[in-house]
Amino acid sequence: MSDIQNNFDPSPRRVKRRALKVTLIALLVLVLISAGVLYTYYQRYQSAISGLPSGAPVTLTIASGDSYSQLGDQLVSKGITSSKTFYSLYLKLNPPPVLLPGLYTMHRNESLKDVFSTLKKGPNEFKVTVIPGMTLKQIAAVVGNIPGHSSANFLAALKAGGYSSPFITPSTPSLEGLLAPETYFILPSESDSSVIQEMINQTTANAQSAGLLPSTKVNGLDAYQILTVASLIQREALLYSDYPKVARVIYNRLALPMNLQFDSTVLYGLGLTSGSPTLSQLKIATPYNTYLNAGLPPTPISAPSPDAIRAALNPEPGPWIYFVTVQSNGLEAFSTTYAEQLANEQLAASRGL
Repeated sequence: MSDIQNNFDPSPRRVKRRALKVTLIALLVLVLISAGVLYTYYQRYQSAISGLPSGAPVTLTIASGDSYSQLGDQLVSKGITSSKTFYSLYLKLNPPPVLLPGLYTMHRNESLKDVFSTLKKGPNEFKVTVIPGMTLKQIAAVVGNIPGHSSANFLAALKAGGYSSPFITPSTPSLEGLLAPETYFILPSESDSSVIQEMINQTTANAQSAGLLPSTKVNGLDAYQILTVASLIQREALLYSDYPKVARVIYNRLALPMNLQFDSTVLYGLGLTSGSPTLSQLKIATPYNTYLNAGLPPTPISAPSPDAIRAALNPEPGPWIYFVTVQSNGLEAFSTTYAEQLANEQLAASRGL
């Protein structure tokens, strides 16, 4: 009986050995778990540094005074990087460059290494706004302000041709009026031809949203001529509310027939975009002098907005033949007789317009 008790009543030394063994096993398990967690964490960090296969391009905006913490929020929210924690750790391990305000093109799932390489070089995307009523030369001047681009090269690319649009035919003399007013984001490395095609595509989208298709006809005018009418509306009227009435004046004059006699077309033919033509300039013969030439000018004279295209398609019913600006906000007065027009012109003059 005593032998059995000895076997089941371990000595204090044996208990200590068992406790030490359990402790060592527990520590080993803890070390293995910790190592696994650390390895997983390290792998995720390495993945953040090296990135995944790049995804869709993303535009990132850095404003003057933005902090790296704010930048981290943007990077995560736009899916450029997946973890702000790893981003913060990368910042601590790698001295960051000075943040330069501007627009940056990056990609979803981009590596932190590439993100900071891009940041170090500065903004790599530039915003270009084409305002309704701009001419090709004015658009070229705006694009020419972007690093890697020039006005001369842009104009040369315009003449090179090879662009696709349902409104372009072999006889279309120029791309005037076919580069849509819009805000574009352009890379310095992007080719001028690519930018031009993007602007042409936007015109096609604008036309379709306004109801203008290549097969559309209004008052005997084809789609390209309707774009020309829209460009005249854009340059002749300042207020959207006047667009449909100006459209009606154009169609009424064409139907009489009566020369359009628009200053805007005379100026365009002389390479000018503002002011009023002098009496001597009104006598200069160009294809765009609608005082001397009947009908529409041979091309649009500016980039029409969707509102101007819509007005060209939907002129307001009325008998008006004349109009003149009579208020400082650009409001036009419309009339059906020359006597009424003279009275409106006197009113405009009395108001210093």
